[in-house]
Amino acid sequence: MNRFQLRAMGVLAGAAFTAMPMLASAGITLYEEGNKSLEIGGRLQPQYRLVDADSEGEGSDSGDDFFLRRMRFYIEGTLTENIYGIWQVDFGDTSEDPEVKDAFINYSGLSAGEIQVGNMKVPYSRELLTSSKRQQFVERTVVGDHNFGVPDRQIGILYTAAPSDVFQVAAGVFNAGLESDLDKVDFESRVSGDPDYFGKMFAGRIDFTPLGGFKLAQGAFGEETKFGLGLNGFYWDNDSDAGFEDFEADSSPEGEYDSVTGLGVDAAFRSGYFSADAAIQYTNAEVTDGTRDFLSDNGVTDGIGFVNDEGDAKFMTYMVKAGYMIVPSKLEFTAGFSALDLDDGYRDADGTIISDDMDKRYSAGLNYFFNKHDAKIQLTYEIGRDVLYANDANGQVINPAGIGEDQNTLFLQFQQVL
Repeated sequence: MNRFQLRAMGVLAGAAFTAMPMLASAGITLYEEGNKSLEIGGRLQPQYRLVDADSEGEGSDSGDDFFLRRMRFYIEGTLTENIYGIWQVDFGDTSEDPEVKDAFINYSGLSAGEIQVGNMKVPYSRELLTSSKRQQFVERTVVGDHNFGVPDRQIGILYTAAPSDVFQVAAGVFNAGLESDLDKVDFESRVSGDPDYFGKMFAGRIDFTPLGGFKLAQGAFGEETKFGLGLNGFYWDNDSDAGFEDFEADSSPEGEYDSVTGLGVDAAFRSGYFSADAAIQYTNAEVTDGTRDFLSDNGVTDGIGFVNDEGDAKFMTYMVKAGYMIVPSKLEFTAGFSALDLDDGYRDADGTIISDDMDKRYSAGLNYFFNKHDAKIQLTYEIGRDVLYANDANGQVINPAGIGEDQNTLFLQFQQVL
């Protein structure tokens, strides 16, 4: 056995030894009188991560760490029958400072639907809309990753049509931020991050559920047969068009995108103890004139990072996963595939293509449930081939030491929801 396999066996043995029944989850009601209420709760996700990358020596991404992936606290309440609000903050150590997540007010008194105002998830990717506590794999795949054109949470106004068993419709306008990094298309909220520039985003989603609506949760705990098909899209337009900020010949430059368009189709199936999910997303991001001129003036004419020689970052993301309860409502086996396919390869600071292969991830895992998704242990093993972007051992998003290298990762996570 190699070092990676020995460590993995040690972690699994430790997990089996320390596993114990966990508390049920319901939140804690602090106050309730008539239509007024106040509740607090949270989520704890300690995670062990072991990364085995092709690269060796200094700069290698190989290593392991045990850290708090998420440590969230929320407070929510109602003022009237139709007014609801929530504030949620994450103290997990994958970022330097605590991050505000959901922070919005919802009004449901409209006859044709409801309005939500604040910081919230954009109605786009189903995997992103599904809470991290209800995922089958320890981490979301590329179709739910904000580094690859998924808007994540943003400040805005969201309209959701009145509930229907067959169609669910949501649309909104947001003030969405982006990072100055042509190595990806990284959306961030000004509430939870520090975006370099902003733009107006229009986003919408339509779900078709012919057998009746069902929850945004992965896995199946003896469910009725349900099927959902979602169509979603967004358009983001740069407010400032400020152009290029910084450039170093030996590194990836910072720059700006002028516009970003995202289109997606996803599907979900639940029946008994079997579940399946799939998604395809297309992203087209065009750089500003200032960024393109600066690259050209500095001899970089064939694009850089995700950007091709036409000044666009075009790529597709794919995902398919399935799960089956080996022991009903207790032990689930999951497996899946996800991929990131750049239109014209990944380029270095000189515009040279250094990887034109599809970034592919093959995953399999086991989930043990003490109380459905509220209390569980998850084990996921991911085999990465020609990896472009990944997370290191302590959960920080990085450019791997060798772009396009192979990288395998073991995830072990405990979860308790209060």
